[in-house]
Amino acid sequence: MKEDQFDSTTNVTVNDRSRSMRGATVFFLITTIVFLGAGIYLFASNNHKIKEAKSLSTELTTSENRYSDLDAKYTSALAEIESYKGKNAELDSILTIKENHIKNLQSNLNKEKKNRTLSDAEYKRQLADLNTSITDLNTKMEGLQKENATLKTRTDSLGTDITQKVTHIGELETTNTTLTKKVTVASLLVPSDIEVTGLRTKSNGKEDETMRASKATQLQVCFNVPENKVSDPGSKSFMIRVLDPTGKMVPTESAGTFTGVETGEQLDYTTTSTIDYQNTVQNGICTKMKPSQPLAEGKYTAEIYQDGYLIGKSSFEMK
Repeated sequence: MKEDQFDSTTNVTVNDRSRSMRGATVFFLITTIVFLGAGIYLFASNNHKIKEAKSLSTELTTSENRYSDLDAKYTSALAEIESYKGKNAELDSILTIKENHIKNLQSNLNKEKKNRTLSDAEYKRQLADLNTSITDLNTKMEGLQKENATLKTRTDSLGTDITQKVTHIGELETTNTTLTKKVTVASLLVPSDIEVTGLRTKSNGKEDETMRASKATQLQVCFNVPENKVSDPGSKSFMIRVLDPTGKMVPTESAGTFTGVETGEQLDYTTTSTIDYQNTVQNGICTKMKPSQPLAEGKYTAEIYQDGYLIGKSSFEMK
């Protein structure tokens, strides 16, 4: 009886232990599965995040490259526009408009760079906008260059025509100057019978001719003028130069200067003589002059000029 009761108790204990071990095993399996599942989830999640990070990094790098490429293209376009300036006023006006447009694009690009990445579609859109601006600018420049070429051809033709006309005018002026000179020369009143004498004043106040240098206090130049139908009637002036034996002009209070036509130089004259000419012969035209210093002995020369031309010359000697 006691043995039966002991066997029964033993069996109960063994069964309880068996159930306890099975429960522990199940708990362990469940726990292991949970940890394994969590590990797999964490691994998958971490791997996904790594891929996302790599993708984001690639996208950021690509966006940065796109921004840099567009910025470089904007800068290059602005430099090209700057190189075209100063050649044409109309072209400068167009260049300024295009320059401002590209600067606005570049400014907006720099603002966008701080706020967001640049997608491939946005990159291509902005690049197309820039290329359109450059193409439009090149088209307008080609048009202006063609217009300039046409204008240059017309200008060259006009310049050639003007040069020919200027040459013709120059030839006409030369001919006119030559004719004017011929008319002027033809109208000169070439004097004849030029005579210079010394004068002294007597005690009674009368004047007497003398060729002694020590006694002469004045010089008198006389000459005749011919009939000349080419010359215009009216007042005619003559510049008279009296040169002493050394070639210097005899000074007087009525001395002055004029321009010699042949040399273009300024010449001194001793005195002047003015007549009222009426295209007829005039004889005995005389002019007196009083030297500012005593006369020296020797050979003197008298020259008569009209309108800057030497028209008569005569020599005389004071003893």
